[in-house]
Amino acid sequence: MTRPVPPVSPARVHAELLGGDSASPLDSAVVRRVTELAPWWPAAAWELHRDGLRLVAHLAAQGLDQFLDLGSGLPSPGRRQVHGLATAYSTSRHAARTVYVDRDPHAHVGRRISLADRTDAISVHADITDTEALLEHPAVQELDPQRPFVVLLHDVLHWMPGKAAAHLVADLRRRLPPGSLISFTHLLPAPPPYATTPLVRAYCEAGIGLSPRDLSVISAWSGSWPTYTNGPHTGAGLVPVCASLLRTPGPGPFSRPAFWSSSRCQVPRSTPSTR
Repeated sequence: MTRPVPPVSPARVHAELLGGDSASPLDSAVVRRVTELAPWWPAAAWELHRDGLRLVAHLAAQGLDQFLDLGSGLPSPGRRQVHGLATAYSTSRHAARTVYVDRDPHAHVGRRISLADRTDAISVHADITDTEALLEHPAVQELDPQRPFVVLLHDVLHWMPGKAAAHLVADLRRRLPPGSLISFTHLLPAPPPYATTPLVRAYCEAGIGLSPRDLSVISAWSGSWPTYTNGPHTGAGLVPVCASLLRTPGPGPFSRPAFWSSSRCQVPRSTPSTR
């Protein structure tokens, strides 16, 4: 009897793009194809990952201590993680707490193993699009609903169909505690030299949907929440992405991260080291 071909894991593909080594031969073939059609993408994925972690450190330093990392993917061995940065940079009188969530079993198991000796973080295997069930999960219920959450959707929404992505952000806005923030990054359509059409085709060949979207579409997801946007970065030499930081309406300080500027998201000339 012929054994079924194991499916491609988007989490393992992305982890290999960031320098990991947990991919299967099938996943690695996808990475090679993606890199062939969009040579700029591995360095861009690394830059997005690094900037996402930088934002976590910034927010922890502002006193935020409850992080909900949705679509968190596989951990990157030897590199800083959300929970480590949240704890290291926290200025809160409360202990920082991070909940990682992913529906990919490979990502969940890998993350759970990496957190075996940690008390400041936990991994949850769940579908992030079911926000009601997600926020009622026992691990999420351990967070304090009277204090703000920081929800991270870094490199997540452009892998989702448009209606699902819009609904997820809208439902989070409706359900999160006052003072909460949502941080997300998103790929934008762009022409050469960083054309996104070949990138979309490469992932489509592997059965993975990728949807770059115009800034006008992405901006509409903010609703009435005050928002700062970094980008769009679509000029020559720039990764075609934007980053958005949303905060619940109401009193309290809310400012654009000082390190967000048009000079960010430059694609390195070569792939960065794994450290």
